[in-house]
Amino acid sequence: MFTLLCAALAAAATDGPIKVTTWSASSTADATAERAYEPKNLGDGKQSNAWVEGESGGGLGSWVLAEFAEAQTVAMVTVWAGNWYNTEYWGHYNRPKTLLLEFADGSTEELTLTDEQKAQQFKLKAPKSTTSVKFRLKAIYSGKGVDTAISEVKFYGSTAALPTAGASSATPDDADGNYQAQNLVDGISDSMWCEGNKKSDGTGEWVEVRLGRSATLTGLKVRNGAGFSADLYKQVNRAATVTASFGDGGSETLSVKDVPFEQTVSFGSAHTTDRVKLSFTDAKKGTDYDDLCISELTPVP
Repeated sequence: MFTLLCAALAAAATDGPIKVTTWSASSTADATAERAYEPKNLGDGKQSNAWVEGESGGGLGSWVLAEFAEAQTVAMVTVWAGNWYNTEYWGHYNRPKTLLLEFADGSTEELTLTDEQKAQQFKLKAPKSTTSVKFRLKAIYSGKGVDTAISEVKFYGSTAALPTAGASSATPDDADGNYQAQNLVDGISDSMWCEGNKKSDGTGEWVEVRLGRSATLTGLKVRNGAGFSADLYKQVNRAATVTASFGDGGSETLSVKDVPFEQTVSFGSAHTTDRVKLSFTDAKKGTDYDDLCISELTPVP
């Protein structure tokens, strides 16, 4: 489709990820003129930035340490394994197969990952109170190169259902990644959903955020279009007017500003609902691509 800065899941309004104050690592690959591979990339909310270990060979035994400002209860972990800059990078770098989690009290838990370019979510055997989590490379899936990469890691204090998303259509995957609806709720700023109806500018298409439980919502945080890139933002279609439908049977007509940064779209009244469906009734045309795109949709309580 087009080149992206290259999408688990974003937390429900009351179950956001735990804030990591410090990231450190046993080693880091040398930076290039274009990018650095330091461990803080694991918590920057971007899939296009990765930590890459700097050991000889595949990096087995290498580790990253995430430290919290105070003790936190960790119940769930989501990992974006490999280098997600694009599909070529993902295939080039090694990906973790087994990660050994080590907590501040010395206890451990092992995670086994599949070799897929998708966010992988793990519920711990039991919630763990800790001031830090160290994850160590115990086994890897080999890429074409020698270094192992991880793009993002999120920790959650609850195993409550996190949002999922669906859509009427999606642009097919390409060399830059995928444009599936789940990108709307992944908490990653440089992924996005794009509709795939080539006979439409996006009007008549829809997306739906499913909370997995009932909650009272007052609005949505929206990152319209390709909201992570000023150039790409202008190239794709963006939402202008939507009809929002709720699980409580209500509906509203909402306006979305044509701006590349996050905005809050408030509902006319609060809705107690387990889902929000947005049907696009008007779109702002892009300069290069006739695909309507949205980067993020986050429910607001």
